[in-house]
Amino acid sequence: MKKIILSLSIIGVVSAIVIGASVAYFSDTEVSEGNTFTAGSIDLKIDYRCEGGSCEIGFKDLDAGDHYFSECDIKPGDSGEVTISWHVSENKAWGRLKMDDVIDYEFDCTEPESEEDSTCEYNPADPGEGLGELSEYLTFTLWMDEGSVEGWQCGYTQGGCLADLKEGNNIFDEDTYDEYLAQDISVEEFKEGIVLPEELDPENVYFVGLQWKLPSDTSNIVQSDSMVASIIAEAVQSRNNPNPWQ
Repeated sequence: MKKIILSLSIIGVVSAIVIGASVAYFSDTEVSEGNTFTAGSIDLKIDYRCEGGSCEIGFKDLDAGDHYFSECDIKPGDSGEVTISWHVSENKAWGRLKMDDVIDYEFDCTEPESEEDSTCEYNPADPGEGLGELSEYLTFTLWMDEGSVEGWQCGYTQGGCLADLKEGNNIFDEDTYDEYLAQDISVEEFKEGIVLPEELDPENVYFVGLQWKLPSDTSNIVQSDSMVASIIAEAVQSRNNPNPWQ
């Protein structure tokens, strides 16, 4: 009986070896050649048009000479506006508008200003850079100038079109789809950035109204002062990217 069991064990080992040596699998190989990955792009182009049509520039990449405002002899109660058009190419993006590089200047000290402005004591003729107060008093209001028809109808046409006469018309129109982004904010608040409320779609052109104002209750402390600043339009891809500014 022991011999029979031993013989069966030997047969089992031999069988295992034979099976292991003879295993094979059907196979096939396919090669996908020339795979290419091309990065997309986002290119923001801007144009702007002033209230009343006193200034206008077509879509372009802005350069150092393209300033929205160049205001002289402003007084309490004065204001001005520009409508900024946004167009991104190829890919959707989030948008933000902000102020930066703010510099105040004190060019002169009039007698009424000297009564309120302690910086005038140092050099009444020309206290100079960084000593003005105008940035403390200017305020800014921004809105999406969407007009009377929901959505964006006018494309590259500034100041309204036949499809919507109130879209991008440099005015915040009550009882339309115009939407405030910020009202009477300070320079410091503007420096933090104003985020546009929706993705910028390459299929649309978006109109953003921007108004500055020197409030009527501003005192003599800003007489002869000036302020220089950059206004920056930013765009960043929205695909795979939650809005980084919210």
